[in-house]
Order: sequence, then structure tokens, then C-alpha cells
Amino acid sequence: MSQAAPGLRRLGLLAALVLALAGCGSPQPEGAYKLGQPYQIAGRWYYPDFDPGYDRVGVASWYGASFHGRATANGEVFDRDELTAAHPTLPLPSLVRVTNLANRRQVELRVNDRGPFVGDRVIDVSQGAARALGFERQGLARVRVEFVDLAAAKGVPPQPGARPVAREGPPPPAAPVLAAASPTQCVGRFIQVGAFAEPERAMETAARLYRVAAAPVSTQRLTSDPLVRVRLGPIADPRSVETTLAMLKRSGYAGAFIVDTGAPVAPRC
Repeated sequence: MSQAAPGLRRLGLLAALVLALAGCGSPQPEGAYKLGQPYQIAGRWYYPDFDPGYDRVGVASWYGASFHGRATANGEVFDRDELTAAHPTLPLPSLVRVTNLANRRQVELRVNDRGPFVGDRVIDVSQGAARALGFERQGLARVRVEFVDLAAAKGVPPQPGARPVAREGPPPPAAPVLAAASPTQCVGRFIQVGAFAEPERAMETAARLYRVAAAPVSTQRLTSDPLVRVRLGPIADPRSVETTLAMLKRSGYAGAFIVDTGAPVAPRC
């Protein structure tokens, strides 16, 4: 018995190792389910919605190095070589089938981010996905995007809602509006993150902020000023203003500061 015991112990260790390796073959999904509230980027409102029948034709772009390693809108880590994508309204994460209409190449992508926010582009795919679809060098492509299913994630999956209607126009009453020059609009406390001479830089900053900030993100250009300002707000809770400002400074936005447009913000403006 004394000679057999070490062998039995080795068998037990081997069995445990096999079980551990089997568990490694089924990784837990990263990120969480997210739908989100209406939000505004560059003066345009977007209304996240779960539309199982989503099927659109439009222009696709791709993003890569500038976002590589950053958090996506639902908490995953963006890898420019993975087959992923950003979409302005679909639930996160979703699986979509994207077809390049020029060459008929087709791939299935995991939508785990928000965007694009340029013109009427319908989807922003990873660099690896653009390579697979055959438009990495061109930068843009006309594509068809079809919803397939929700992807695996943490938390409670969203439920299908009514088929979405027109996306243009003002937000629902509960959605705050960024204060502008008119005194009839919402006033209160905002956080200004930056002011940019190039609108593209302002839109890119706003897109990044939407991925990490809890407050509404908006851009603003006054008629007397050529700069485009990127702001968060309005924020009703004074403690949230300070907490959000500290978070922004830790995230690299050292120049962010609080803007008080005149009066405390009511829950609804």
C-alpha cells in the first residue's frame, strides 16, 4: 500500500488538471448586457432599441489603433483584430451578419460598442473585420447589416421592444437637453471636457466619453465661437458632478471643469 499511494495521488492530480483544462475551454463571457438611454452626439439624437428584425443597408467604416485596448460601451476590451463592431442603437452585445455589397463577402460580428457618429454611417467595424470584409484599404464600404441574435454576456438580457420608428427629432421628455445660447433651454451644472477647432476631434472625444460616462454627452457650437465644446450634463446631484469630474481627471481629461449655466437642474427640463 505504501508503494501504491504515490501513484494514486498522481492519478488524482492528473484528473484534477484535466478538469481544470476542460473548464478553461469554456471561458465566461466578458462585458454585460446594455441597451442604454437616448443620447446625443454632435447635435444628433440616438435611441437605443432592441429590434430583432433589424436589417439595414448603408455605409460602414472601421476603427483600430486609436481605440485598441480601450473599454467598449458594455465593459469589454476592444481588440482591433477581433471580429467586433460598434452600432449606435442595437442592444449590446449583439450578433450581426454584415455583407460587403461590392464583393459579397460576409462575416458575423459581435456588436459590443457604440458608434459610428459620422454622417449616416450604419456600422463601425473593427480593423480585423474590415480586413475580412475586404475594405480595409478603402476605409469605407456599402454593406448590409442584419441582426442575428443577442450574444452571450453577463446580467439580464434586454427584451425585444416595438419595431423602431423614425430616429430623427427631439428626444423623449425625460431625456435632458444640453444647455445652449437660448434661455428657454435647460440650465444647470455641466462638465466641459474640451473645446476643439476640428469637429472631428470633438466627435471622437464625445464618442469615447459616451463609452465611460454615466451622464449625457453632447457637443455645442455657439454662433459667435468657432470652437466645438464637448460637455457632460446636465447633472442634478452636486455630489455626482464632483465625482464625475474626478473620474474624468483620472481618465486623462485633466482640463475638464464644471460649468454652471445659471440655475440648479430639475429632474426634467
